[in-house]
Amino acid sequence: MKLEYILYGFGILFCIAGIGYLAAEYVRYLSIAGRMGSLLLTIGLFTFLGKYFEGLGW
Repeated sequence: MKLEYILYGFGILFCIAGIGYLAAEYVRYLSIAGRMGSLLLTIGLFTFLGKYFEGLGW
């Protein structure tokens, strides 16, 4: 496996971890309806990413 792919993988993981941390900090200030909306958007995002990577053959 090429080193670039490993580095890309780590970069993607760190980006997802950073976004997750920022989202967790931001959610504290939302109302219940805002939290539900945020949860639905997150589910939609991961669904889209899953279908995208499935299309690529991952």
